[in-house]
Amino acid sequence: MCASGLLAVFALAAATARPGRDAKEAATPIDAVPPSAVAPTATSYPNAAAALRDLLAGEPRVIAFGEFHQTKATARIPSALKRFTRDLLGPLRAAGATDLVVETWIASGACGEAEEKAVAQVDKATRRPARTENEVVTLLRRAKAGGMVPRILEVGCKDYQAMMGGAEVDFDRLLRLTREQLGKQILAALARPGSRTVLSYGGALHNDLRPSPEFAPYAFGPAVSAAVDGRYLEIDLYVPEFIAKNALVTEEPWYGVYRRAYRRGRVTLVRRGDSSYAIVFPRTR
Repeated sequence: MCASGLLAVFALAAATARPGRDAKEAATPIDAVPPSAVAPTATSYPNAAAALRDLLAGEPRVIAFGEFHQTKATARIPSALKRFTRDLLGPLRAAGATDLVVETWIASGACGEAEEKAVAQVDKATRRPARTENEVVTLLRRAKAGGMVPRILEVGCKDYQAMMGGAEVDFDRLLRLTREQLGKQILAALARPGSRTVLSYGGALHNDLRPSPEFAPYAFGPAVSAAVDGRYLEIDLYVPEFIAKNALVTEEPWYGVYRRAYRRGRVTLVRRGDSSYAIVFPRTR
């Protein structure tokens, strides 16, 4: 299993769309614009499953989860991916989730130098802890063991050749490919006989329901939402230690609302707009 394609970081899109931005600023996987004009609200819950309960009552057809990525610098703190697997996958399955699309792919090793270079450069750019790969495998295995149908991206030799048009990875092409593949896999899951609720898990970019114009080419949210007549939820997962010192997050309108609603040891659900939410986990003791 290769996690090189996992959760393509916002840094890659930002660096491609706006060359010259400060690298620290560009490494922030957050929504580019407020999801809608609705004023943010926040509520405290005892756990993540309880925070989801009211949202699931609306019987969404697709729930697209995004995350603020863990890096090597924050490796000692449990990732959003690990918390999703531990705290949310079971309750979601019990509520009717039947399919799971995960933003990762398997490097076959059959595509030569283009594949080797692409995998190495993306791994370096994402700066994710090595154990992330194991957490992805755990998520996929638990989903399958729970009766769900897991899906990953399909990246072929032509895709590697296209993203390695020169000496460096074309991250714009990579992110477009990721969006296309996620949308394709979600639609395939929706069409599967017996499918009920389809989950996707990736970075907090591709699932955006109302992306800014510059990031719209990377987001499947609008198209998938239209395909299910609006029965779509965008839910981003945040670990508080990962975002507390990031000005681009703390200056967003919803962050102050979250801080006022925060209670120690409890999960905070923030409604950022119509069908757009953020779940902020409790701080690690």
